[in-house]
Amino acid sequence: MAILLIGAGTKMDNLVHIGHDTIIGKNCLFAAQVGIAGATTIEDEVILWGQVGVSKTLTVGKGAVLYAQSGVPASLEGGKNYFGSPAIDAKEKMKELVWIKRIPEIYRTMIDRIKR
Repeated sequence: MAILLIGAGTKMDNLVHIGHDTIIGKNCLFAAQVGIAGATTIEDEVILWGQVGVSKTLTVGKGAVLYAQSGVPASLEGGKNYFGSPAIDAKEKMKELVWIKRIPEIYRTMIDRIKR
């Protein structure tokens, strides 16, 4: 028998899928197209923005915030902001994205140095 518990005050947008044997805490917020696999625990006050995907048999800690289109393959600590797939600390991911955008510039600089 599958069990699904949803805590008081939790709000869900449209097209949210919640798998079997999942426990969702109080005062959570799930935006559109969130998918949560089975046997997962979402603790209190968690925010999952649009199109976040959460894998099975893990825990998302109290007060965690996952930015849109993030993927959660393993348990996450509460009280932090996460982004990306796999989801990591949002500040670290933003730094990573800045460096990725600089790759063409770095490449051109290296080619110019080699040509000299």
